[in-house]
This record gives sequence, structure tokens and C-alpha cells, in this order.
Amino acid sequence: MTNKKSSLTGFLKEPNGELWLWDDLPQLHMETGYLVEQLLHYEQSAYQEISIVETKGFGRMFVLDGTPQVTTKDGFVYNEMITHIPMVTHPAPKRIAMIGGGDCGPASVALKYNTVEHIEIAEIDQRVIEVCKTWMPNAAVVANDKRVQLTYADGYRWIQARKKAFDVLLIDRSDPYGPAITLYKPAFYQYVHDSLSDDGIVVIQSGSPYYNGSTLRSTVRSLQRLFPIVRTYLCFIPSFPGGIWSFTLASKQYEPLDADLSRLRDEDAKYITPELFRSAFVLPRYVRGLLS
Repeated sequence: MTNKKSSLTGFLKEPNGELWLWDDLPQLHMETGYLVEQLLHYEQSAYQEISIVETKGFGRMFVLDGTPQVTTKDGFVYNEMITHIPMVTHPAPKRIAMIGGGDCGPASVALKYNTVEHIEIAEIDQRVIEVCKTWMPNAAVVANDKRVQLTYADGYRWIQARKKAFDVLLIDRSDPYGPAITLYKPAFYQYVHDSLSDDGIVVIQSGSPYYNGSTLRSTVRSLQRLFPIVRTYLCFIPSFPGGIWSFTLASKQYEPLDADLSRLRDEDAKYITPELFRSAFVLPRYVRGLLS
């Protein structure tokens, strides 16, 4: 552990000695707590607080500014769902890019597809990737793959220089504050559109449809102004507050509901199946109402 300070964001030590990480949800007037067995790493980078903790319920957890990002116990759900669906929807994705995703989990899934020639990961905070290389299971392996390029840049500025560069773009943005706030600006979606090839696809993590409905709705509406095909799909991630989570896919040409599921590389998947691929797009009535 490095760069100690008297109070880390979100962490609270109880009188009995237990250490808890509390994720504040002001929209719901509640907090979600995670019992921490050990604080493995802490530092204040140029952009944010970076923590790695061992938790009682979810294994090793990567935390930014006191907000959990991914865990070793259920991180496979997020990684598989943000990645497999666009990679299967596009018939031959060669050039892949990712904004965020410093733990390299989604990139590890994309590398399963033999059409992939190049993956560029744009991460604003170099320390995120360096810390994840040490503590999280995917980062070191992915970073050493010759097809992977690590770029340390502000994703909002980085994407403006990319024109028709990518077949699939994954936007693994964190919550709409701090260094990720620009990835929610209206102009960002135009830059996303322009960065994709003529048949390109983007998937954006679009938050909880239950307590972040406005984020999901604004993401969908922004993409609908630019893309002919926009589909929201859902998954269940136990460590995320509320459990249910959304991604939104926007495509210039290919319809995910018509995807060739024989291309799904799910041999070692723990969550996605061909049946689940289809069912993820079936939205509960309250989500359909939100998006109408």
C-alpha cells in the first residue's frame, strides 16, 4: 500500500475493527457496503484515488474514488456482455478500440476472436493499468499481447483524431463525474460515430436502468440521432448496486438480433450463451417505458 492518508474515500473502519467500503447512491438515499478483508493497494494518482481490496463477498476488487469498478468473482459478467455482443454482431471485426477498461477485462474477451488484428486501449490514467497489471488477473496478460496497444490519453480528446478507424468500439466509462464526465457530453457521441468504419459498431455502458434511468435515456437518444440501429440490452451483475445493468449498442449497418451466433466464442464463458445473447435484448416493461 502506498501514499497513505488519514481517510480514504468510501472506506470506514468500524469500532469492532472491520473495514467496510461504502458506495453512496444519493438517487436512492442509500449506500451499499462491502466488507473488506484487506486493503492491498492505495494511491492518489494525478486523476483519482486507486484502490485494490480483497473483499469477503466478491474477491479482489478494483476501486476508483471509492466506487467499485470490477471484481474477480463476478467481473466476467461485465467483460463478456460488453464485448461478445458487438464482436458477434459484426461479421469480421479486425480493428477494435476501447475507452477506459484499464483492468483489460473486455480486451481479454475480444482477443478470443481470430479476426482481430489490433486492439487499442485508451486510458486516461496510466497508473490504473500499471496497478491492474500487478493486482488484477487480465491486465498483465493482455498488455503483453502484440495485438494490443496501450494509449494513455483523455478518451474525449483521443477519439476526435480517429476517423473511420475502428470496426468495434467499447466504451467502458465510469460514473459521470471526475475524469469520465466528458464521455457523457453530447458532442462525444458524434466523435464516436465518426471514429467507426462504415459498418462499425459501438457499445457503451449505460448504467442502471433502475436508479440511473436518465443516463440510459440520454445515451439512447444521443445515439439514435446518429445511428440507424440502436439496441439496449441488460445483464445482472451481483456486485453492482441494484444488480441489473444496461449496455447500449449502436450500429451503422448490422442488427444484433440477426447476428450469426455460430461465431460466439463462448467456450470458456461463464455468463453468456447463444440463448442469453438473444434474451438480453428483451427489456422489462419499465425499461421500455423509460426509453419510449
